[in-house]
This record gives sequence, structure tokens and C-alpha cells, in this order.
Amino acid sequence: MDVGYLLRILARHKWLILIAMLAAAVATFLFIGRKPERYRATVIMSTGIVNYKGLNSNDDDAFVQQYQVENAFSNLIEFIRSRSSVKLLTLQMLKHDLAAENSGTEPPFRQADKNLSDFTETERQTLVAELAKINLDSINDPSFSQQFDYLLDKIARAYGYDNDAILRSLAVKRRSATDYLTIEITTENPALSQYMTNEYAKRFMVYYQNLSVREKRKKVEFLSEEAAKKKFVMDSISDLKYAYLRTRSLPAIGKQSEDLITQISGFERDRELATSKRDASEASVRKIDDYLNRRSTRDAGETQARIIEKSDTEEQMTRVKELTQKSIAAGGKDPEIEEELAEAKQQLQESIQKSARSIGKQKEKDEEKRTREDLYKERVNADLARIEAEKTVAQTSGKIASLRNRLSTIVGDDEYSTALTGAEERATDEFEKVNSQLIDAKLDLSKQESPLSIVENAQLPEWPEPNRQMLLSLFAAVVAGTLATIAIFLLAYMDGSLQSPDLFKRYTGNLPLLGAVSTVPLQGLNLGQVFSTNGEMPKYTLFRESLRKIRTVLLQNEDDHIFLVVSLKSREGKTFTMHALAHSLAANHNRVLMLDTNFKTPLPEDYTDRPTSSSAVLNKIIRENNLTKVFQLKTPLGGAAKKQKVDIIGNHGLQKSPSEVLEPNQFRQFLADLREHYDYIFLESASLNEYSDAQELEPFVDKIIAVFNARSVIKPADKDSLQYLQNMGGKFAGAVLTEVDARNLN
Repeated sequence: MDVGYLLRILARHKWLILIAMLAAAVATFLFIGRKPERYRATVIMSTGIVNYKGLNSNDDDAFVQQYQVENAFSNLIEFIRSRSSVKLLTLQMLKHDLAAENSGTEPPFRQADKNLSDFTETERQTLVAELAKINLDSINDPSFSQQFDYLLDKIARAYGYDNDAILRSLAVKRRSATDYLTIEITTENPALSQYMTNEYAKRFMVYYQNLSVREKRKKVEFLSEEAAKKKFVMDSISDLKYAYLRTRSLPAIGKQSEDLITQISGFERDRELATSKRDASEASVRKIDDYLNRRSTRDAGETQARIIEKSDTEEQMTRVKELTQKSIAAGGKDPEIEEELAEAKQQLQESIQKSARSIGKQKEKDEEKRTREDLYKERVNADLARIEAEKTVAQTSGKIASLRNRLSTIVGDDEYSTALTGAEERATDEFEKVNSQLIDAKLDLSKQESPLSIVENAQLPEWPEPNRQMLLSLFAAVVAGTLATIAIFLLAYMDGSLQSPDLFKRYTGNLPLLGAVSTVPLQGLNLGQVFSTNGEMPKYTLFRESLRKIRTVLLQNEDDHIFLVVSLKSREGKTFTMHALAHSLAANHNRVLMLDTNFKTPLPEDYTDRPTSSSAVLNKIIRENNLTKVFQLKTPLGGAAKKQKVDIIGNHGLQKSPSEVLEPNQFRQFLADLREHYDYIFLESASLNEYSDAQELEPFVDKIIAVFNARSVIKPADKDSLQYLQNMGGKFAGAVLTEVDARNLN
């Protein structure tokens, strides 16, 4: 398909393209003119992406960083435009408008359009009640029940707050190469645009923050539940412990045995001390008694010795006195007396000395007496201490026995109390551990900050958005023209019909072409007049000249007089082409006969049996060759008439092939007889694709002419027939392309 062909197609459809452009421009102009004014509000939001990621062109991964930043912006923009984010604005706007309708204090931004979505008052009240339960400040997953989502979408569609409507008015984009995003919403009301934009930014930031801390919040909630459970367990054990103490009238549960054992241990220590004290006192008493006993024995001996010494001294003094008297009496001259006196004095002196030693010991005895008194006191004290220690031992032994008896009665209570105490301690430890984790999680949650922040809130739009009526109309015209051109080109490209000689050669594999015949109006067409006029019928000029070109080719070979007109399929124009060629040859002073051998689709009898001056000759030839059952006899023309140059013989219509109704020699003789009266004979056969008639008639003709319609499409079923025509060689005169648009002939 060359450029020239495409240009011819455009030229052929130029008015269609211009009409499409004009219609699109006018429709766009009127449509935009009728649209209400639109107001746009803008929020500028800081994302924190660039500040967080950072860009450093000196780093080796600068390109990767740039890609990460751009990818982060793209992800954030898609998240802002996501259905879950838009749903938050839908909830907020429906809350506002439905509440305004109920209160009547302020008008809602929009009224419900029941033509878009019809809903009942019951459904409306149900939605109002459900919306009142939703807290948008704490929502982190706008997923609700299927029934609620259906009701929400149904009513939101009536108010124009559904997902599709909001997305049509929403625009989110990055502000050049900055860290800012712009969120723009365009509506028919400036106050609505401002409110929706600010609410959308606000709700999205809360939603984004809730999502960013969702895991941490879940952790806090989980730990809070765990802490509550642990505290409940701990309090339950404490309550059980208190109840047990109260019912048993026990002191500290779990420590009663320990306290008793401690008391017993204390009393045992006291008893041991008392026993030791008693034993020490008894030992002291025994030692003091032993000492006193020994002392008394010694003192008695000393007293006895002093008495003896005193008595001995007195005796010695008496003896000295007696001996002194005797000495005096003897005058000191008695040696025996003097010797006895001296001995007596010696003994007296010794006795006095012993007495003197006894007198010296008296002081010691006084001191010993005083020591003995102290010892007696010590003995009494030791004895009193012994008695007291014995009482203490007895008392402590009794208390120990009492405590031991009591301890034996509370062994079961002690085991249960010990188990409760252990369980309470474990529960307390677990609670303190979980509570510590909860405190850390709450601190971590409180430190989480959102990277998003509002740089500039939406302001009330002062002027409506320009509608660009003329520009859009012009653009619509250009688009319509372009689309129309593309559609025409596509239709031409997809059209596989044999529109022109060039396309015929391409689709048929360069099958020889005699010529192309232009299309002409058939109503009132008289082929005889077409070739007999002198330029009076200009609309048939191209048609006539194309037939003359084909006639010239046929006349070049003087040996070819019998032609078989065939086609690949039916309704290709074989009969019309045969008639046109016949009249073209007749106009060149030739007599032409058209023999209808298409037994499957015979020509109407009222058309073929028109009276002619050659009727008698033709009937004679038919009878002589015994073909009256095959071909129709002609009705004789009464009176004298001008001899016609084009005649036609029809057939009776037989559902048989030519070889079954025509004996070869007989049919050759029939054609030879006809040839004596006509310069050219044209035979017509059934279609090649469906019947074998053409192959059976081929031996009886000089040349075969194939007729193709310009509107026909070559299909795989036609390949065998095309191959048959190409394999004929010199017997194939060529093809005739009929009903060609005159604009495709050049």
C-alpha cells in the first residue's frame, strides 16, 4: 500500500474527515460551554522524603539515591490516590452533608441526586447511625462489612462522593524537584473545594500516622492486654490468699511455719542458755561448797592446834613457874632443876613463838572469814541463778513443746500457703516484667513522629478554573480528524479487497490482468448505446475506454475467437463483463454470440429469448446438433428486422456438469457451426471454487478470461483456483477486474 494510494484514500474521504472535525469542535464547544464553573483548591504538603533520604552527588550511589527518592514519591502519590485513602474522604464528606441535612443549621455542600443512585430514607438513617460509630482519628484500616461498603457506595454515588467521582476531581503531584506534594481538588463550589482538600490532607495524615505506628500500637495493645491478664492473676492470688487467711485466722500466709520455727529456735537458744547458766551455777555452787568444806576442815585443825599450843604454853609457863620456885628454893644451885628450868624456859619460848605465829594468822583468818562470806554470797547468787535457769529451762521446754505441737497441726496450711506465696511471687514477677515492657512500648510509641506536615492549607478559590473552550474545541477537531484519518487508514489496511490493479496483482500473485473496468450505474444502462454515442454520455466514458483497452488486447491474436468467462466464486460480475466485452467487440464491427453454459445458474428465459434476426439460424444449429434439451430455442422475430451483432443463447438449467450433458465431438461441431455465423463466441461457466464446469469446458475454447470483482477478498479457499489459472500458461488470456472505483484506476 503506497503513499499515493493512501493520499487518494484521504482525498476520497476528505469531506468525511472535515465533517468529523467540525462536529467534534462544535460538540466540544457546546459541551464545555454548558459545563458549570469549576474551582480548584490546593494543599502543599511536606513529605520528608528528601530530608530523610538525602542526596549526595559525590557518592557512588547517587543514581540509586535519586531512584529511591523518585520511587518513594511515586509510592506516596499512589497511596494518596488509593481506594482506602479516598474512602476516608468519602466517609468525612457523607458525615458532614448528612449531619447538615439532619440538623438544618447549615446547608450541605451537595444534595443527593436520585438519578445517579436511588436510596431509601431507611438506608440513609442506617448509614448515619453507622457513620456515627466510626472514629476517623483512630482508623488504620478502612475495611468494613460488605453490606456497609455497598450502602456507603450507593449513597456516596448519589452525592458525588464515591471513589470514581473523587478521583476525577483529585490531582496529586510532586512540586518540581522539591520535597513538597500538592493535593488539588476541583469542584463546582469554592467552599466545597477548600473543605474537601483540607479534610483530605488532614485525614490522610492521620491515616498515614496510624499506619506508621500500627505495629507499635498493636504491641502496646497486646502488652496492655497481657499486663491486665497478669494483674488479674496476681490480684486473684492475693484475694485468694486474703480469703484463706481470713477463714483460717492465720497471720502472714506462707510464713506461719517459718515464724513458729523461728520462735522454737529462739526458745531453744534460750533453753540452751538457761541450761548452760544452770550448769554453770551448779558447778559454781559445787566448787564453793568444796572450797568451804576444805576450808572448814583446815580451820578446825588450826583451831585445835592453837588450843593445843595455848594449853602447852600454859603448861610450860606453869612448869617454868614451878621450876623457878624450885630454883629459887634451891637457890639456883640445883643443876638438875636449873637444867630442867632452862629446858622448860626453852620449851616455853618455843611455845610462845608458836602462839605468836597463831596470833599472826588471826588477821588472815579475819580476811578468810570475809572471803568466806563473799563465797557464801556467791554461792547463794549462783544457787539463785541455778534455780532461775531451771525455771527458764522448764518454761522454754514447755513453750517449745507447745509450739512443736502447734507446728505439727499447721503443716498442711503451711504447704498450701507456701504454694500460694510462690504463685503470688511468680505472678508478681510476670506482671512487673510485662508492665516494664508496656512502659517501654508506650515510650517508643510516644516518640514516633509523622514525616508528613502541612506547609500551606487550602485557601478559598477566588476565581474559577479557565475552561479553555476554544483551545479544547480546536484540540477536539484535531483529534477527531486524526482519529478519522487513522480509522480510514485502518479500514483501508484491513480491507483485503481487490480495489485497484496494483492490489489485484499483489493479492493474486501477479496474475495476468487484461484490464480493469470502472463501476457504472446499472439503472437504465444500454450497452449498445454506450458504444454508439458520440460523446453524449460522459459518465460512461471511463467505462467505455477501459473496455476498449481490453478489446484491443483480445483482437491482437487473430486465432482466438472462442472465450470462456470464469470466476473464482459467484456474483463476481461474469455475465455483465461478458455482455460488456461482447458489445465492445460488436462496436468494432464484429458479430458476437454469448452462449450461456452456466448450467447451475442460467440466465432468465425472458432475457435470453429475445427475438432476433438470427433466431432461425440459431434454432437450426441447435436442432442439427441435437442440443434442444440443453439450450433454449430462440423465438423467431416476425417481419423484416435489422440484423443484430450480439446474440445470446440460454440453457434450460441443469444440475449436471458440462461433460455429463455435452458430447465432446457434438459440442465441438456445435461451436464450429456457430463460428460460421459469428466472429466471437463467449461461454460462461459456474464458479471455479464450487464446480468443475470451467475445467470441463476448457478444451472447447481458445482462451479463458477470469473475472474478479474489486470488492472481493482473496481467501485461502481461492488459492487452488488461482493456481489453476496460473498453470494454464498461454491459454489464459488474463483477468478482468470489474466494479473498480474510478479513483483507483489511476
